[in-house]
Amino acid sequence: MRLSRIVQLLTGKRRGRAEDLQEKPSASSADDLAPTKRYDAAAFRAKASKGRARLRFDSQVILLQPGLLVGRGAGCHLRLADPKASRVHARFVPVGEAWAVQDNASKNGTFLNGRRVERAVLTHGDTIRIGQTVLTYEER
Repeated sequence: MRLSRIVQLLTGKRRGRAEDLQEKPSASSADDLAPTKRYDAAAFRAKASKGRARLRFDSQVILLQPGLLVGRGAGCHLRLADPKASRVHARFVPVGEAWAVQDNASKNGTFLNGRRVERAVLTHGDTIRIGQTVLTYEER
């Protein structure tokens, strides 16, 4: 049981969940996957910190904290309702006084300023694309 839970946390996958099953999309869900659909953050679970680094997503501001996970899975701190995002797509980690984005071997990749990256240090104004979602990194 414990090993199963550790695997779930690391992979972002839970056994027996409906999203793990291969099902044909219905006509209404096919419309939801259209590339012109606007996707929003489904939820954000984290305590506010005194950190100066943050992500801007439309009008939402997210304070960066060590190990912040981004993806569409339930175990992520920033959950995206974006079908192009992996369950656990990327993480943000501190690197000295700076921050870095690290891809989690996602299928569609993580892009920093239009270039695909595995891990990259962020600077003020950088844009991070995860699936079809664009986040802007800010330092204050």
